[in-house]
Amino acid sequence: MAKNGVSLHWGGLGKAVSKAGHKLGNTQALMDSIGEALVSGTLKRFDDEEDPTGKKWKPSARATAEGGQTLTDTATLRRSIEYATTSDKVMVGSNLRYARIHQKGGKTGKGHKVDMPARPYLGVSAEDMDEVRAVMTDFLKGAFKA
Repeated sequence: MAKNGVSLHWGGLGKAVSKAGHKLGNTQALMDSIGEALVSGTLKRFDDEEDPTGKKWKPSARATAEGGQTLTDTATLRRSIEYATTSDKVMVGSNLRYARIHQKGGKTGKGHKVDMPARPYLGVSAEDMDEVRAVMTDFLKGAFKA
């Protein structure tokens, strides 16, 4: 810096920007918070028996006969929903063998004679996006706190 001239004290802005840059560079906490929000949205879809667009699932024969909920007989699928993250990606899903057939539908059972309707539970709803935006906003606000 020159010995003569004018300098301006920015009231700690440089320090705040540096600190925010460090926090923004470490996005793992953000991705984990987004993962938790998306799992929560997925579990809500089990409660509401609807897909991410709000369309109701076709009721299962068991749920209709017993007055229960579709996809929630033993709740094993519901309990298996989890997330995994990297520094720039969030994945939500289940590792159960039968998770895919419930999500996408298709032929199943002995000889693949049963036609199971798709009952999408995975995905990002408009409500999920609102929650993710709120999580990101909080993260950015936190990054610029002194």
